[in-house]
Amino acid sequence: MGKRKTIWIIDHYSSEPQYGGISRQYDFAKELDKRGYNVIIFASGFSHYTHTYISDDELYITKPFKHVRYVYVKTHSYEENNGKDRAINMVSFMTQVLRYYKNVAKHYGKPDVVEGASVHPLAWIAAYRIARKYKTRFVAEVRDFWPQVWIDSGEKRATDPMCLFFRAVEKFTYKHADHIIYSPYHGDRYLCGEMHVPKDKVTMIGQVMDCERFDRNRERLDLLPNDVQEFISTGFVCCFTGYYMHYNGVFTILDAKKKLQDTNLPVKMIFVGNGEEETEMRDYIKRNELTDVMISERIDREAVPALISHCDVCISQIGHRNRPDVYRYGVSLLKMNEYMYSGSLILFGFRYLDNEVSESGAGIQYEPYNSDDLAEKINQIYGMDKEKRAEYGQRGRNYYKRTHSVKALSDVLLTALF
Repeated sequence: MGKRKTIWIIDHYSSEPQYGGISRQYDFAKELDKRGYNVIIFASGFSHYTHTYISDDELYITKPFKHVRYVYVKTHSYEENNGKDRAINMVSFMTQVLRYYKNVAKHYGKPDVVEGASVHPLAWIAAYRIARKYKTRFVAEVRDFWPQVWIDSGEKRATDPMCLFFRAVEKFTYKHADHIIYSPYHGDRYLCGEMHVPKDKVTMIGQVMDCERFDRNRERLDLLPNDVQEFISTGFVCCFTGYYMHYNGVFTILDAKKKLQDTNLPVKMIFVGNGEEETEMRDYIKRNELTDVMISERIDREAVPALISHCDVCISQIGHRNRPDVYRYGVSLLKMNEYMYSGSLILFGFRYLDNEVSESGAGIQYEPYNSDDLAEKINQIYGMDKEKRAEYGQRGRNYYKRTHSVKALSDVLLTALF
């Protein structure tokens, strides 16, 4: 293909799997390396997930594959995932990228295309400035619609200074980007319908799955803590992974467990992750004398496939109790990516029926925050033949391999980038 083209990706929350961050760019980079591209990924050296530094160096560069480099820049630390310190962390990421990018270009090559990935839009600013410096394409990736999600959830008013600032950045980016990648399932309804972006300027690229890496780890039970291994080794097990937050349905799951326990249905519940509701969850379990419930600490991302593949049901909920329209443009959940390929049946608490879990036949929906409905669905699944439960899981695996494998989505990504 001639001279290798160089792709730069600015993604605050990306990391190699061993550091616990989002592995989306890592998975793409592995495939792009095989296809003859150089890939440089700028990410934060402070982990949003563990609240620890990957390295104390101002600039920490790794080489996971022959033509791929991660450039971790040192950013401001924080202890809570909201508030002033996290905002400073976002700003420091942008300024550190802009501080060091010329040095990176000198040593590893100038970009032929620059992609800025938003969870927060400041990554777009950095990517836009770099692309203009080198007179190359600027592609914006959207994973969360800030500030719209804040406004829809009632967290902030549309006139809030932060909303006004992020709205201005958003409009500027959508206008000046050469192309836009989005991952929420119905993100085009927002981009094209609300923000009037031309349809030929947007491409959906959902969560990517490195099927080979997942399959290698499915039987690696040795990666799990001993107590987790023991808990999931027997009985009918329902699993939750991720943040312990109200909107993720942790108390809906516990309420459902109480109802099932009252009817003597022998269902086990395991929670693996972390979050601000953990203390209250443990209090609930003690107060209601729940049995066969385990709350575990966060585990290494490489261990997740073994966990969820050996549970009977994987549970996920996303929804705002008082603002049901928050997720009308769909969702793009990292853990759903793993659930869908696990081979386990999924129970999904979500308001809208047009989602990948239902449309692929990988699971069953329940009404968010409705523990009666969740308990009834678990009871229904418990009574199913194992073969029927397995059919749900297999449909999810087949769907994800066909539509979300790193090989399939890399084709789409390269078209969007170039």
